[in-house]
Order: sequence, then C-alpha cells, then structure tokens
Amino acid sequence: MSKALVSVLSLILILTTILACQASTSIPGNVSAATPDPQNTILELPTPTLTFLPLVRNGTPKFLGIIMKHYWSKENVEQYMPEADALAGKQHTAVGWFIDIQDPAFYEDWETESALNRNNFYRQLEQLWQKGYISLVKIGSTDTARSVYEGKYDDRLTQMAKIYKRWLDQGGSRKAMLAPLQEMNGDWVAYYDYPSEPENIKQKLEQRQRDFRLAYNHIQDVFIRNGVDRSMVWWVFAPNGLSSPDVPENGFEYYYPGDDRVDLVGFASYNYGFCPATLSSVCANGDCGRWENYDTIYTPYITRMQKMAPTKPILITETGSSAMYTKEDRDNNTYNYAKKAEWMVLNYGYLARQPMVLGVFYFDVNDFDGKACDLSLPRENFDGYRQAVAGYQYLPASVLDEYIP
Repeated sequence: MSKALVSVLSLILILTTILACQASTSIPGNVSAATPDPQNTILELPTPTLTFLPLVRNGTPKFLGIIMKHYWSKENVEQYMPEADALAGKQHTAVGWFIDIQDPAFYEDWETESALNRNNFYRQLEQLWQKGYISLVKIGSTDTARSVYEGKYDDRLTQMAKIYKRWLDQGGSRKAMLAPLQEMNGDWVAYYDYPSEPENIKQKLEQRQRDFRLAYNHIQDVFIRNGVDRSMVWWVFAPNGLSSPDVPENGFEYYYPGDDRVDLVGFASYNYGFCPATLSSVCANGDCGRWENYDTIYTPYITRMQKMAPTKPILITETGSSAMYTKEDRDNNTYNYAKKAEWMVLNYGYLARQPMVLGVFYFDVNDFDGKACDLSLPRENFDGYRQAVAGYQYLPASVLDEYIP
C-alpha cells in the first residue's frame, strides 16, 4: 500500500472518530439566549463528565487563568496556586495581577541581584514563571493618561522595560501579557480624567479616548526603545465590557489602539447576582441586582470585539459569579452554591464553544474598588469550577504563542 493511501486512510479514520465524539458529547449551556426569570427557570445542565476537547471542536484550545488577592512571592505561589489548581482539577496557564506605574519597583534600586529578587515587578514575574504560570500584568496608574504620554513617568517606564528585558534575558521562552491602563472606559479608575472640560460630552469622551491611545502607545514605545520589541510581549487591550458613562460614544471600540499595537483583546464582565455591591443609586430604586448569563455578560462584547479586531484572540480578562441568587439571599446573607455551580458550568461551557475566545480569567476576590461581592471560589464542598473547566487545557508559552498572530 502506498504512503499516500495510508495517509488518506489515516485522515479518514481521524475525521470519523472526531465526528463520532461530537455526536455523543453533552454540550454545556444548550439553552435559549433569551434571559428568563431565574427563579422560574430550570437550566439544562451538562453531566459532570465532559468529554469534548475545544481544540478539536473550535480549532483553538482554551486556557484557564485566575486572579487572586496575593503578592506573588515564592512562598505565596507555592501555597496558593496548588490550592487554585486543585479547585480546577488541572494547572492554570496564567495568573493575573496588578501593578501601578508609580509602584516602588520602578524607582528603587534594582540592578544588583539581591535588589532584583526583591523587586515587586521582577519577583512576581519570575516566581510565577518558575512554577509554570504565565503572568497577565495589568499596568495601572494613579495619575492621568495624559501625564503618561506627556512623559511625566518616563523614568519609571524605562525602569519597567529594563527589568522586563532583564527577566527575558534569562531565556527559557519567557514571555508575559501586559495590559496597560486596564478598564480605561470606566469612571472608577484613577486615569479616568479630562485635562479640560468641554461642554459637549462627545468632545469630552473623544479627548479621553485619544489620551488613552497615546498613553498605551507611549508605554509600548518605551519598551521598544529599551530593547523589548513587539515579539517579546503579548500586548493586551483590556477594557471593561460595560462602559461608564454607558453611552454609545463611550464604547470600548473608541479606545482601541489598533491592530498593529495589540496582540490580544479582552474584557471584564461579571454576574453580580444580588450581592451587596448591587445596591447602588445608579439603578432604579437603588438596586442593580439581577442574575445574568452569557447572553448579556459575554455575547454582546464578544460580538463587538470580533467586529473591532477580527484577527485577534479574545480573553475574558476578569469574570466571576456571586452565589446570591435572589434578593432574599442578599437580605438574609445566604448563599446558593448550587446555583453558582450551575452558572459556572453553563457559562464556561458557552465560552469553550466560542472560536475566538482563547482564555478565561476567574476573579477569585471578594473585595474590590471599595465594594464587596462573594465572587471567590468556595474552598470546600464545591466542584462547580472543576466541572465547568473540564474541557480547558494547560498551555505553556511556547504553545500559546502559536495561537496568537
């Protein structure tokens, strides 16, 4: 038998096997895209054992990321990441964390070996990498975007770039995701600012959007000038899904720096349910509480991002769910972990089926931006996360690079 015929027959056998697997697989989240009353709806949930591989179904694998409220020293990586991996039943690919341009890491001495190993930026990159985790670093600022692009912090950005280059020079295919000025489209960040106050809201927003794009590009340019070229970083555009003010002129699309500046796009979006943070004057009757699924917190933003940047893989840079399923849960301070588990299986299943989604970061933190919401994963008697992520995979940097144009 010729080699060509053997190859053809092998391909036919592989395709037949894949089709058979697809026909017998239970797909999570097979529900209507409409948003019914959660208290009168029974969700069709998958069986706990998921057998499909997103790599086969969608052409790209899906990786897991997590964000926790820890400083990533060697001790904390060794203590808390095995705990997180045990909840997932597999190793997470990436860990998200935050650092400001004004952090001491970027003005204190760092060039000696001992100082470098104490540096807040280098230390966390390296300690996570040593245990097989890629960093998603969200680079914030306590000052305005304009102050960044006008050069006020160039010394600190230069030190940041040099430290990153020093880390890269250790070899081993080191690489990180950097997301400058995340959630720039929300009024809760310090760099949501206008140097002048035009009366026209559209002019005001256009100025803010321009300032962000210039600041994002400036940060990247400082890295390039210091020997960190575009191939050495995965640059991430990371807005919030929902803009504030929530008007069409403030959509995250207007902040986008452009395909030549960005490797990955992503957004943050949550199901806050009826947690205490939903008591807010910005909603009718002072209550923003509602139970939400993928049709409102993911689908609209994925659709918009695909239109904005059709060739860029999408990250869910932050997501999570409360276990307060009803207003009564909030009033009585009770938690419905069964509903939280259902939510995870339904919504992670949906994301696994989206061809352009590459990774999902769970926000395992309860207190943020001065608010409280029970987003953290329960540590006992809870297997909803493990069930939800059964089809996700661990992707080392060398493999991940293959899926990011």
